[in-house]
Amino acid sequence: MAEGSAVAATEVRPPHHRRHYLLDRGFQLKYALLMAAAGLAVAIIFGLWLHQVHAQAIALLAQDAETRQLIERSDRLLLAAFAGIAALLAAALGLLGIVITHRVAGPVFVMGHYLSIMAQGRFPRMRTLRKSDELKGFFRTFLEAVDAMKAREARHAAVLEDSVARMRAASARAPELAPVIDALAAAARERRAALAVDDPELTPIAIPAPRKGAGAS
Repeated sequence: MAEGSAVAATEVRPPHHRRHYLLDRGFQLKYALLMAAAGLAVAIIFGLWLHQVHAQAIALLAQDAETRQLIERSDRLLLAAFAGIAALLAAALGLLGIVITHRVAGPVFVMGHYLSIMAQGRFPRMRTLRKSDELKGFFRTFLEAVDAMKAREARHAAVLEDSVARMRAASARAPELAPVIDALAAAARERRAALAVDDPELTPIAIPAPRKGAGAS
């Protein structure tokens, strides 16, 4: 009995989806590398300025053997610290670039997928954007365009179905219309089938839920 419960719990458990940060590898890596290079350039310029100030300060000190050893040791430590800071800054900016571009590449990837489905003569199943995603305004406009296309398809399908019904009623007096009626009926069925595939969510963009009592008068 316990084994059956364990199996049932395993089957009910929802699948775990891994998040892929590199949706558009070329686009994201390009800007991540640009940000990393910019951070490294800033670190190098700042480091050269520090080195110049350090050299000028050293020139004012007495140059005995013990002092030179201390200066050389401090120079090595300073160089190692600077190299580590520059590498960490470049890596941090590169990772930040991947995260930021992921927020843009995600909506673009979704809309590209929708367009590929529409190119097949079907309407896509809409999904919500994440709260961290960008391009929410553009995505909303895209969804409004898809809704307008669906409404137009529904109107065209209704016109075709009405035309087919009227032509079939008159087909006894004009049998030569049979091929045209069949073609129009097939077009109407195709449009209805495309509309029936879609199962959109009620909120294609994350919208805050209204507070309780906000609509009460």
